[in-house]
Amino acid sequence: MELKQLQYFVTSVDLGSFKKAADALYTTQPHVSKTIKALEDELGLTLFDRHPVGVTITEAGKQVYTHASDILRRCGQIAQVEADGGCEPLHVAATPSGFLADLTARFCRDRQALDLRYHEGSMEDILQKLHRHEVNLGLVALTRRKLAGFGQIIDKKRLTLEVLCEDSPCLFVGADHPLRQAGSVDAAALRTLSFIQPPDGLFALQPSALIGQDADSPGRIQTNSPLLSRRLTETGAACVIGCRWMFPEDCTLHPVTIARCEERICLGLVKRGRGELSDAEREFVAFIRQQLP
Repeated sequence: MELKQLQYFVTSVDLGSFKKAADALYTTQPHVSKTIKALEDELGLTLFDRHPVGVTITEAGKQVYTHASDILRRCGQIAQVEADGGCEPLHVAATPSGFLADLTARFCRDRQALDLRYHEGSMEDILQKLHRHEVNLGLVALTRRKLAGFGQIIDKKRLTLEVLCEDSPCLFVGADHPLRQAGSVDAAALRTLSFIQPPDGLFALQPSALIGQDADSPGRIQTNSPLLSRRLTETGAACVIGCRWMFPEDCTLHPVTIARCEERICLGLVKRGRGELSDAEREFVAFIRQQLP
């Protein structure tokens, strides 16, 4: 049994086809198929049921996948021992957020010997990186409604999600925004405002997620840059939906309560069910908890 066989097998499971695995591994589909067939012959097991449109993993394959993923992860850790010079890993994937980036920077400020990897992306991207052992922690900001929809995916990938905190959404506006002095805004009125929204495929606290229908706002600004979002909001060009724990108390943005809104925004911690965290990663989780309301 060779590590290459396990790598081809695990990649084929993750991507759902030999062709996609071949593309990801920069080889050919026949080579992937031949390599996995050799592994099946050696084990005396059928790992995949072959179909014209792809492959599906068998029950025996699922068991082998668990062990193969663990072997590949441990091999990666062994290789990293020499590469990182003894630095403790802090490997995190997070929803694009200035708040989470600031907390991470504060945690790392007085820690010199860290192997820091911090990736921002969509919920799907974060779950995939955890599943593939590219990161050990995921921090996700999403609505309760969205959280329920990801439950099955989280279980399927053998991940766990813990809600660290949740709060009602607010409308955040800059100093020159017309709603700066308003005590509250009706949820239905959100459709008349110009919002900053992430591109499709990224998590969005959009008006449609709060009022249950497509927004018809007068302006549409799309970006996944927390810095640009904050700058545009500070100048009064647009507004953004978030919650109070996302913004520091000294922030120049002003929160406006959204009336009659039953939605909640959660900060979730995602990790592998049996994944071991480094000391630095455990300290990071404890630090995040301490900073939350």
